[in-house]
Amino acid sequence: MGDIKEIFDPSGVLNPGKIIDTGRWKLDADLRLGPGSELAPAFVPISAFFEKDHSFVGNLEQCNGCGGCRKDEPTMCPTFAATGEELFSTRGRANILRAALEGCFDGGIESSELTEVLGGCLSCKACKRECPSGVDLALLKAETLQARHRIHGPSLADRMIASSDYLGRLGSAMAPLANAVLSMRPVRLLMQAVLGLEAGRSLPPYHRDRFDRWFRRRSEKGPGRRGRVILWDDTWVRYHEPAIGRAAVLVLEAAGFEVVLAEDRKCCGRPSASRGLLEKARDLGEHNVALLRAMGDAPVIFLEPSCWSMFVDEYRQFGIDGASQVAERCVLFENFVLTLLDADPSRLPLGSLESVAAVHSHCHANALADTPVLTRLLEFVPDLETRRLNTGCCGMAGAFGLMAANQDLSLAVARPLIDQVNDLPPGARVVAAGTSCRHQLRDLADREVLHPAQVLAEALEASPVS
Repeated sequence: MGDIKEIFDPSGVLNPGKIIDTGRWKLDADLRLGPGSELAPAFVPISAFFEKDHSFVGNLEQCNGCGGCRKDEPTMCPTFAATGEELFSTRGRANILRAALEGCFDGGIESSELTEVLGGCLSCKACKRECPSGVDLALLKAETLQARHRIHGPSLADRMIASSDYLGRLGSAMAPLANAVLSMRPVRLLMQAVLGLEAGRSLPPYHRDRFDRWFRRRSEKGPGRRGRVILWDDTWVRYHEPAIGRAAVLVLEAAGFEVVLAEDRKCCGRPSASRGLLEKARDLGEHNVALLRAMGDAPVIFLEPSCWSMFVDEYRQFGIDGASQVAERCVLFENFVLTLLDADPSRLPLGSLESVAAVHSHCHANALADTPVLTRLLEFVPDLETRRLNTGCCGMAGAFGLMAANQDLSLAVARPLIDQVNDLPPGARVVAAGTSCRHQLRDLADREVLHPAQVLAEALEASPVS
């Protein structure tokens, strides 16, 4: 074996000492780098990494190189599955981030090498659940971007995306004029040049009849014989898809609950966190947690998984006072309704919907909740054949899929999902809880996509009892 090694590897560069003893590398030696080798980032992270590592570096160094992120099946890591490139795996990003902190690249955390690999991260949180060591690359990425912002400040695109709730308020006030202007080719080309938003991708349209205003002016309300629930009307439901909020109110009131909104709520901070503006996200979180604590102990129901994940994950990472207690009350709409129906199927008089319902799960729900929930919930609808699509990330991931620089990667990640949706029979309902998922599917598969609340509302209206 030694002779063969000498022939094929005379310089001893291939796995030195792993099989053939060189006298330098020993099986039981060099298991630790030793004193003086500790990584010392030149920034103070905002997040606590409280789940087991309690530090930025501690979580980063949990990556032991096992390569679990290189699997082909969904979900971890969707960008590796789409490209087959090591740099676009969780392990690849962790290694590049380590190298940047060690000073291996010009510019350190501002290096072009790190910019490339972090720019391709979807922040889907799949690694948080699927990595055997629990490496949370989404949080590591956000903290690194936050450190960069402290040096140079966020870009105009970062600021705009982080202001999605404020822009929603303006856009809905000017709809449909705002939608018409934003669909003009010259305007889109200007936005691509200035903000990097791909001119060929549609933007979420604004809706004139805001959900929160509809909620306040409606005359008929449920009696609430089973108690009160707080419905979190997120940015997308409030300004872009109010029909989803109306459907959720119909279902919750039909189940016997009094529905209230969190008045004076602020954006959950997901758009800010996705761009590394963690200080802003923390400020928003402090307001929202204090607001919900003041509203008692009623369950808080979320229609958008990426908003829910801020409350149950990032707010706790930020160390916000009372965040853990509020997180215990936060629940996704589909989980809440499924719990009701599991206990008593008669809670909702659901009518027949004779068709196929294909379910696509949101990445954050996959990472932080029970993944088959949506499929199990829709199985309560009579005559609805429910199928769970074998897919990972949709490739939109908030604003990721809207950026011109990400188009090829976004489409590659989305391809397995689009192919499966295109193979569905005519008339099949496509169901997705995430606004980004619905947007991507409408754009690329030319299909109407429903929130689970809309399917249940439709089944209620089809019931002879309702």
